[in-house]
Amino acid sequence: MNSKIKKITKRDGTTVDFDQQKITDAILAAGKATGEFEAEEAKNLSRKVIKKLDTIARRREKLLAVEEIQDVVEITLMREDYTKTAKSYILYRKQKEKIREEKQNILGGKTTEMPLSLNSLKILVGRYLKRDPDTQKVTETPEEMFGRVALVLSNVEKKYGASASKIKKYRQDFFEAMFNLEFLPAGRTLTNAGTSTSVASNCIVLNIEDSLSGIFTTLHDAALLQQIGSGIGFPFHSLRPAGDFAERTQGRASGPVSFLRVYDEAFGVIKQQGRHGANMGVMRVDHPDILDFIHAKEKEGEITNFNISVALTDEFMEKVKKNSSAPWKCKFGGKETLPRKIIRDKYGKVTQIQDVKMTPSEIMAEIASTSWSNGEPGIIFIDEINRTNPLPGLGDIEASNPCGEQFLHDGDVCNLGSVNLAKFAKDGKINWQRLEEVVALGTRMLDNVVDVTKFPVDRVNNVFRKNRRIGLGIMGFADLLFQLEIPYNSKEGFETGEKVMKFINKVSHATSQKLAKEKGVFENYALSSWKKKGIKMRNAACTCIAPTGTISMIPEVSSGIEPYFALAFVKQRVLGNQDFYYINPHLREKLKEAGLYSPEIVEKIRRAGSIQDVKEIPNKIKKIFVGALDIAPEDHIKMDVAFQKNVDNSISKTINLPNNSTRFDVIKAIDLAWRLKCKAFTVYRSGSREEEVLKTAGEEKPAESGDSAVGVGECPDCNF
Repeated sequence: MNSKIKKITKRDGTTVDFDQQKITDAILAAGKATGEFEAEEAKNLSRKVIKKLDTIARRREKLLAVEEIQDVVEITLMREDYTKTAKSYILYRKQKEKIREEKQNILGGKTTEMPLSLNSLKILVGRYLKRDPDTQKVTETPEEMFGRVALVLSNVEKKYGASASKIKKYRQDFFEAMFNLEFLPAGRTLTNAGTSTSVASNCIVLNIEDSLSGIFTTLHDAALLQQIGSGIGFPFHSLRPAGDFAERTQGRASGPVSFLRVYDEAFGVIKQQGRHGANMGVMRVDHPDILDFIHAKEKEGEITNFNISVALTDEFMEKVKKNSSAPWKCKFGGKETLPRKIIRDKYGKVTQIQDVKMTPSEIMAEIASTSWSNGEPGIIFIDEINRTNPLPGLGDIEASNPCGEQFLHDGDVCNLGSVNLAKFAKDGKINWQRLEEVVALGTRMLDNVVDVTKFPVDRVNNVFRKNRRIGLGIMGFADLLFQLEIPYNSKEGFETGEKVMKFINKVSHATSQKLAKEKGVFENYALSSWKKKGIKMRNAACTCIAPTGTISMIPEVSSGIEPYFALAFVKQRVLGNQDFYYINPHLREKLKEAGLYSPEIVEKIRRAGSIQDVKEIPNKIKKIFVGALDIAPEDHIKMDVAFQKNVDNSISKTINLPNNSTRFDVIKAIDLAWRLKCKAFTVYRSGSREEEVLKTAGEEKPAESGDSAVGVGECPDCNF
């Protein structure tokens, strides 16, 4: 039965097209939730609702309101004796009203049409939406934020001679990709594009000159960049070892780790003043102070403003593999030395330096031990990085951005953005056509970010525009696999990852080549590997996979290429000490289909964070819905490898280990990753830190009532 109603009035007074299918879907969702009826009866009930609505609409001139439609649905359910469903529907309406009110409170009285949870809105308000500088009151909605970004990035096309109609089309396309949560640029772009702050890029590497002047010049530059929220990586192996003679002062150097601590303290002060970025400290394994560096964060709570990573060389890995008995030799300034043990007093002053004879395997054991203890240092395979360096004419790359997905030359920058793969599953298949469109749009958007960005540091401005690096990545990969019913830790899962990333990389490269024809190649093209291949590119590199830690919390999907840490969990103390609660919606729907969904089952999953030991759940579902700790370390690495084959730069990836893993398990993971040509990763053993960002939900307090992200015992999300 087709309704004669064409338009209805929403709660905010606006008029929209009437969609009869929404009523059918809402009734079906409610009926399935209580088990009272299925699809055929939902259609029958929908027809009765439409008949009643048509009768009401004929008797008056003004349009029907959403609330009136919901009233008719509610009455129809009761008249047809579906009392459980009617009661559930009533409770759901009350809950939705409460959520709407809470959303308005979060947005300072504003409203949004986007289907965002309370958690998502809290993220947007905490990080990205514009505020009044005096009152700090939110001054834009999520839609307005995306509109602001779309306007700024589309206007870049004027610079290259695009017509007004073409610019308007880009603006609309950019907005739709973001509004639909198919593609999101990274945080600096969302926050700063179209504002008085001209930095819309995220990641930077700054090398450090080995002099007091060089060290503090870099600190000065870094402080300015930190102030605007940029994340920065530093190669500390460029600094002379502790105890080496300093000619100008006629004294002895205090070593790289002492300056790592100075930088950390400075960034801590900036952090207290407001916005700040993360940091990465890198040291090569052949630096004499490598032992000091490995243990720099051994004590939890120290050097809190830095991640640290050790850059392992092929030479080192080969000697570990062969279990060489010869002492490992380090080098600095052309001199070969043994590694040094540095002893400091409680104030950090060096009191003693000892050369120590250690084999490569013994140094590897030190790295594995501290990684096993608290997840740091991370691992970088620096020779593999430079084998795939797209700008060999600029020299070797020494360090990465804070999360290890972007390895950059001194002063270079990368603009990040991620395609949300969860949006491209359709009827159990990947919607390749729309994915192609969004990847092309994302590539163009990120290239335009280069044009709207200006840094407060000249050496950065002088480099990044000449390279025009972008970092198109993904999020929601685990969600895609859930929708395709493919286990993450399976041959089909690895093949899907490789196939998807190969497609994305190919489309992004093709778009960059198209942009090169439209706008010209990047300035350092002659120094690149693209020049040798005879391929004209707009961007020195196009793809990398960032962790998307906060960005992925907006659409509430899995981060980067990671599996879900758990299927029900708490993300603790994020954005001003708030806790965020989640239960996976794909699992929820699958349990409903199997007739297994109940508050009791959900609570069991929340308590464990996994479904593998919940006996009521069949093996077919368990096989598909695996979390990070259900996956063997080697399968984490295989997925990293599957993606790395088709990624220009690197991947932010955590190799999760269960709490009972050994230090030797860490060494095995490092060895396998090196042999399979990974570029970087972090090993993290569950429970190894007292303060953890991710915990299973059962370890914490129950979820707040009315939070749609939790979904415990609620009526399914419906529109009427």
